[in-house]
Amino acid sequence: MTMKRIQLKEFTFLVPPARVFRDWRSLVLTTHPVAELPNAPMLCAVSGEPFTFEMRLSIPPGGYVGLCAYHIDTVFASVGVNADSIRTFSMIRGYPSKVIYPFSSDKDTLKWRMQWDRKRTMIGFQREEDDPVAWVGVFELPGTSASISFGPFFVSDGEAYQATGEDLRFTASE
Repeated sequence: MTMKRIQLKEFTFLVPPARVFRDWRSLVLTTHPVAELPNAPMLCAVSGEPFTFEMRLSIPPGGYVGLCAYHIDTVFASVGVNADSIRTFSMIRGYPSKVIYPFSSDKDTLKWRMQWDRKRTMIGFQREEDDPVAWVGVFELPGTSASISFGPFFVSDGEAYQATGEDLRFTASE
């Protein structure tokens, strides 16, 4: 059985941004001034097969941009960065958990990676193409053993900003 290849056009905004332009390979969006998960712009696809997902995303000045594994509004996990910090933010059965660490990069973008194997979701990033993946979060999300929603998210904390995404890759895992 071969798995259908997921492309950017098949991702749907659960919460739309203020403005967006996208084609089959890239997107440019502008956030609302204030938006936090689960009510921030999140571009999601759904998979019922284990996978690896990669996408290059811009680093915003404030707020956070990264990847989110999503089941429902009360069950999700995310890892994102801005110019000064990296954050994991998850909600399991309505109980939030947030951890923020200092972060900096001399790049404008990061290559994000997510792996899902029915039991757990791993989210990390690479600064350079050949760097090893820095796995930041490993999550076990209730209700996601058969399928999971996933994709990039865009949180803003008082100021709207423009974000970009490109180089989407989706690979079925064994």
